[in-house]
Amino acid sequence: MKKIIIDTDIGGDIDDALAVSLALNSLEVEVVGITTVFVDTTSRVKLTKKLLRLHNKPDIPVIKGAEKPLIGDWDRNLIPLQAQAVKEDIVVDESINVIDFIVDTIMNSKDKITLIPIGPLTNIAGAIIKEPRLKEKTEIYMMGGMYSQAFPEWNIYCDPESARIVFDSGIKITMVGLDVTLKCRLNREALDKIFNYNSERTRFLSELITIWQEGNKERYPILHDPLAIASFIDPSLVKKENMHIKVETRGEFTRGVTVVTDTPYTSKKGDSNVDVCVDVDSARFISFFLDRILK
Repeated sequence: MKKIIIDTDIGGDIDDALAVSLALNSLEVEVVGITTVFVDTTSRVKLTKKLLRLHNKPDIPVIKGAEKPLIGDWDRNLIPLQAQAVKEDIVVDESINVIDFIVDTIMNSKDKITLIPIGPLTNIAGAIIKEPRLKEKTEIYMMGGMYSQAFPEWNIYCDPESARIVFDSGIKITMVGLDVTLKCRLNREALDKIFNYNSERTRFLSELITIWQEGNKERYPILHDPLAIASFIDPSLVKKENMHIKVETRGEFTRGVTVVTDTPYTSKKGDSNVDVCVDVDSARFISFFLDRILK
């Protein structure tokens, strides 16, 4: 069984909650911890703990992570919209340092633990800064970036400096970006399957989806983050190419863009630490996702 730590900004887009649920419903992986990142991470912890209870896995540690990016500030009044689905009082232990948790869990484990960041990379960068030897003990399957267009994908854009640190660290990275995730949108039929399944878990996921839709029933989830989980479990779902990637941190129009730095003259294929997903079997992936969610 593969061990993972999920790092998430759950509560904003709906795909984080769907990704966590997918991981919890997959026997191939053991979630040894979940860390939250970006803005009101306390509310994100409460939402995650609620999900864990509904999956009968309340003992998985959930650690409050960094609220602000490496450089700049954040809106202290912004509460993740889906946090309103948590009605009960859930205690958040803020005494555990998220960077210590990531470093200690990975470095002290006899088994390999893979990091799966599906939010901004602030926590991951902090852990790498503290313990550069992480690159010898782990790898990263991340949702973020885009190689085919100079577009600043959200997770990178929210903290480009941290993303730059992670990509430059030498740690092995699989980048699951918008190039493939945008091909993985649920339709009405798929959404109805979740809404009509009528388990305690899917009723809660349906509530989160409805909150996220904000009254627009034609707004269908794109499975950005679930694809990162799924491609880790079953790499055959995606096609990957090895690329040299840099994160732009200063451009007026390109801050947060993941830039392919291979050149047409001296490109050295295969010697980069980054494997970029360039295609996906979207139909098979969506079937895989629904099969795991509807258990």
